[in-house]
Amino acid sequence: MKIYLDFIFFENFIVNAVLSMQIKYFTKQKSKKISMIIGIVFISFYTTLVHTLKYNFLDNIVIKIISIIIYVYITFKPKTFIKLVKLVIYYLFFMFAYIGSIISITLLFKIDLQSILNRIIVYVISAFAIYIFTKYLWKMWKSNIKNNDLMYIVCIGGKKITSFVDTGNSVKDILNNLDVLFVDSKYKKDLVYYLNKSNKVNLNINTISNSTVQEGYIFRNICVYKNNKYINCIKKIIVCFVENNFDNKEYGALLGYNTYIENLKGVMYC
Repeated sequence: MKIYLDFIFFENFIVNAVLSMQIKYFTKQKSKKISMIIGIVFISFYTTLVHTLKYNFLDNIVIKIISIIIYVYITFKPKTFIKLVKLVIYYLFFMFAYIGSIISITLLFKIDLQSILNRIIVYVISAFAIYIFTKYLWKMWKSNIKNNDLMYIVCIGGKKITSFVDTGNSVKDILNNLDVLFVDSKYKKDLVYYLNKSNKVNLNINTISNSTVQEGYIFRNICVYKNNKYINCIKKIIVCFVENNFDNKEYGALLGYNTYIENLKGVMYC
């Protein structure tokens, strides 16, 4: 019986590890490794008990939902109830997608899952398939984001600047591992005091037409707001001042796609 329980737990651990990584990748929700491991162990242990103890109260739908909520909270520690609900929904969505992928591959290729090796191969292929699905699902999601959902207010040195998220902008300073915020040069005179206190860096910016080197400044604690609501504080980011790039008077800065996902929790606020 011990070997059987170990095997069931191992299977559930793999499945939940894949689901956890998919949720983290898709939502860009940060999670400590130890928290993720504890969460995966908890939900895998619960699932193992449900499979091995027949006709027990643990199989109740309410208990299942509570267990998923506990797993999500342990793993990702969402700060609001809305985020918690969204992460639970993502877990259920990816669970059905992953299990559906396993069943589809098994039936399509008539694979005998009695073999442990065959099971592992199916799990790996299904994980890869769900990763590809997730990747293209996000691209479709990204293409449907409305422009007004991409407008934010960034506060740099007390100066509030309306900013727009450029989903095609993936500029990053590899040396310092920091995202880049492009700001209209007209704001430079208002930030002279902070520029003198900031570390200056040289950015290599590659475009389709050419490659240029521009000055950038490492700014700390950039507060971001949306609809007069505080969203997050970007601890460190490189501010690069550019000229003649902001013909649109609605905004005076461009936030990168990675900043939108990593710091502004783009998916979580959709």
